[in-house]
Amino acid sequence: MANLEVQTFKSINEIDPEIWNRVVAGRGFQSHNWYQFGERAMAECQPTYLLAWDGDKPIASAALFRIHNEPLPLPAIARRFMASVLKRRPLLVCRSPLADTSAMLLPGEPLRDEALPVLAKAAQQEFKRQRCSFLVFDFLLTEQLRYPGWPPGYEPITVSEPGTYMPIEWESFEAYLNAGNKKDRQHYKKSLREAEENGLVLVKHKTVPDVDAALTLVENVSIWHGSAPNPWMRGMLENFSMTDGTWLEIQKDGKMVGCGAVVRDNRFQLATALGLEDDVPGGYFFLLYAALQEAFEHNVRLVRFGSGAYDVKRRLGFHLEDTNHAMVSMPGLASRSTKRKTTFN
Repeated sequence: MANLEVQTFKSINEIDPEIWNRVVAGRGFQSHNWYQFGERAMAECQPTYLLAWDGDKPIASAALFRIHNEPLPLPAIARRFMASVLKRRPLLVCRSPLADTSAMLLPGEPLRDEALPVLAKAAQQEFKRQRCSFLVFDFLLTEQLRYPGWPPGYEPITVSEPGTYMPIEWESFEAYLNAGNKKDRQHYKKSLREAEENGLVLVKHKTVPDVDAALTLVENVSIWHGSAPNPWMRGMLENFSMTDGTWLEIQKDGKMVGCGAVVRDNRFQLATALGLEDDVPGGYFFLLYAALQEAFEHNVRLVRFGSGAYDVKRRLGFHLEDTNHAMVSMPGLASRSTKRKTTFN
């Protein structure tokens, strides 16, 4: 049995990048640089980092964020009510910032089953100390819910819609297209032709030239889908140069009518911040294919495209992620769990 100890930090800048990245072990959207970007973009969300040591070797970590403004998938009235609750008692969430992926980094077995309870209990202590409403380890795989190390006080739930992903198994974008069927290749050529006929031009940047205009387009898409706007979108766009990313713009007659952000970390890529004007024929596919081309140009090994539009994404080779699960704790849940176990035994 390992004798693990947990250190607590209040900023990623307090942790040596070499130590943090040793735990990360190449996992996407978990690098020291990514969390620096996340802290800046989500400046109002106080972070807490838990780092588990086996002697002088760092083996596991968890990043927790104190969140007052979570964009909950609820009707507008319910969102407003919960917003008032979270102002007083925020969430404490274990999640990689801006990436819709877990921030719980565990080693392989057998150390995994020793590291998990140590981190989960340390998170509960932080939860009590910070007086939050719920402690949430979200974006977990089904198998992670079944790990034997979860201590009393956690309950599994299924939340949100699953995202989508595609491993990059081809040498080039052209090879990817040729591996598909004729109908898919024709669809790609049609999307380019439609964009040209409508005077659409793709422009790439390393920063976001007009943040306010981009936010207006992104908000359009949120309204169409009836989803809560991302409260950290402005922070992400204003600090875009801190990360490895490409800002995609669709312009027509010199005006931006569509946009999207492609961000990369440890050879993983995520497409986000989709924005469009009301009438941009072919704009969605124009951005989608441009994002895919970015993956090949930057030697990415896995692409993530978020939730929604599943039929389209399946046709392009994407799969559903199994990460729409969470472990949740709240005040008093640990004592009730212990009581239930005592009663049943």
